[in-house]
Amino acid sequence: MLGVVVSRADDASVHIGEHLLDLADWDRLADRSRPDAEGGGVVYRTDDAVLREFDELHLHTERVADAFGDVDLLVFASKHAGETGPLLTAHHTGNLGPADHGGDPNDLARACPNAHARVLAALAEHAPEGYEVGMECTHHGPTDVGAPSMFVEVGSGQPEWDDPAAARAVARAIFGLRGVSPDCGSEDGRADGEAGPADAYRRHLVGI
Repeated sequence: MLGVVVSRADDASVHIGEHLLDLADWDRLADRSRPDAEGGGVVYRTDDAVLREFDELHLHTERVADAFGDVDLLVFASKHAGETGPLLTAHHTGNLGPADHGGDPNDLARACPNAHARVLAALAEHAPEGYEVGMECTHHGPTDVGAPSMFVEVGSGQPEWDDPAAARAVARAIFGLRGVSPDCGSEDGRADGEAGPADAYRRHLVGI
């Protein structure tokens, strides 16, 4: 099961979430076991995917997988901020030193290298004209997620965060992760049970 985390404190995250909901027929469910601010309230579910909304900015969340229950992969739909121009990017989370932006110091969240490779390929396929696609290093929290996870982002400033074409590209890349294993299960980079030529899966697989 793919879990998608949308933060109401992040404009780009909200826009990506809206485009995700446009990509399929989602059932609207009510979860009264958790506060609305912590992923409860209205929950969206479709085949092999669940989307939950949180008030807090993603990088300050902890044990967010607990809100989803049995989830194989968590994706944080997010903005990217920096002096990098129009950019679609994905990265794992954690801190190789001090925890300046969420999470614990000297701690890393569990990576999802197979899903990471897949989403980068999908971002490259769907990127609007003028957008670069990149893979970032680990540089912020959360660290205690509870499942393999990554951030998938649109950047790098307000014009891009408000760009519907960029939000839709990220949404399509995230939606394509349904049923994708977070980890590679073989030396050639294929996930367990995955068919296809070995060289199609070897461009990059990075994780800890």
